[in-house]
Amino acid sequence: MKDQKKTYSGIFRDGGAGNLAKKRFRTRRKKLMDAEGILMAVTGVPYGPGQETVWAYAHCATYQEPAIMYLTGVNQSNVILLLDPGSRESDEILFVGKKDPSKEFWDGIRFGVGDPKSVQEVKRITGIEDVRDIADFEKVLKERFKKRRSKNLGTLWMQGRKGKKAVEINGDHNGKFKARLARYLRSWTGSASGLCNIMKSHFELRLPLDSYDVANTLIAQKVTGRGFSETLKNFSRFKNEYQVQGFLEGRILEGSPYGLSFPSIIASGRNATVLHYMKNDDAFIKKELVLLDFGVRWMTMHADISRTVPASGKFNPLQKMLYEIVLKTQSAVQRKARAGVAINELNDCCWESLSRSLDSVFKKAGGKCKLKYKDRPHGVSHLMGEQEHDGDPFRNYASEPMKEGWLISNEPGLYGSFSIRLNGKFYDEEIGIRIEDNLLITKTGCRNLSRSIPKTVAQIEKLMSNVRGG
Repeated sequence: MKDQKKTYSGIFRDGGAGNLAKKRFRTRRKKLMDAEGILMAVTGVPYGPGQETVWAYAHCATYQEPAIMYLTGVNQSNVILLLDPGSRESDEILFVGKKDPSKEFWDGIRFGVGDPKSVQEVKRITGIEDVRDIADFEKVLKERFKKRRSKNLGTLWMQGRKGKKAVEINGDHNGKFKARLARYLRSWTGSASGLCNIMKSHFELRLPLDSYDVANTLIAQKVTGRGFSETLKNFSRFKNEYQVQGFLEGRILEGSPYGLSFPSIIASGRNATVLHYMKNDDAFIKKELVLLDFGVRWMTMHADISRTVPASGKFNPLQKMLYEIVLKTQSAVQRKARAGVAINELNDCCWESLSRSLDSVFKKAGGKCKLKYKDRPHGVSHLMGEQEHDGDPFRNYASEPMKEGWLISNEPGLYGSFSIRLNGKFYDEEIGIRIEDNLLITKTGCRNLSRSIPKTVAQIEKLMSNVRGG
């Protein structure tokens, strides 16, 4: 019987491309070299989760620096990629540590150097023909740098603007690697002024999804949606937030070996007015709404979904009115989303639409509210890709025209205290509602990759009908 074990699936993600994966990653590296034309070094994460503490938690997956994942598919810590466009020698080198069988006994197989067989395996799996010991990185980088006419050295770090102020992130692994390269340049040339940030060109290449990325995102959406539907069908079993979390995450993790997109938010009643509510430990009562923000990965792509459901299985008139205001707002944003439109324009569309509906529907019917925020509670969209929140962390991309192939969230929300008398009954609740889908931007509009995940009042109540029946 053929051995069905997948030896390298934990440390090399082929993105679903199979035998074409090496060509796919090589094409990405070549495009970056063509865009920059300078010597470049990009670091992976220096260690796995928890390994900087005294007692590492042994069962955490490694989540690689997305740039390394995008360019190589390699998912292990302590690697560096050197790109040397136009070199008469190899134009790409992958640096890894020495092969350590005793460590692999504890943690599983890792790419490594130290003998011809292990080096050949790295080459065979990754397609990178020049693989060297990471201990030799500085020496090799110096040799390559000295041979080049240009005294510029590229690497990746996060920088942007907050208002009129230039800002950058220096404390993460990319910032620390930048500082390391700056020290090298000062020792070689007397100045670090030749250090260049490749962030812009890298994101321009990385953010538009290719066909494999879209296919992987659709699988993540399917698995996530199936888990959500099963959760609604079983909602009568749940008395508190962590029971919902346990069931939902169990169902979606059954469908994917790649982990959650992020820790789920399960927020009942007034807890849903906390945007990044995380403790998930409160009981809920039947009259409350429960906000769920959740998703699973497939390969390196993500689902990022929010839904808000009635614990009773049926929206009361106030809840239904507010929910449908948010849903209508989400539809308005989706209609506007297309290549050439900026996310900032979607924000204007979102919050103006929601405000108008509150006035024309809720307040016109006699409703009163006190919102938890002024003007806008949060952005309606963020970029998605190799990271569940992708692109520059300062979101300067929000002012740029969106490009075909970008994946964005669409997540209007409404948070506050609401009261109204409807059909002779008075309702007074503290409510948080968020509805989130993931949109793939096209030339003429967008494609809602989450459209199969139930979200209308009728769909939700139908799936939860056994809650009311119980």
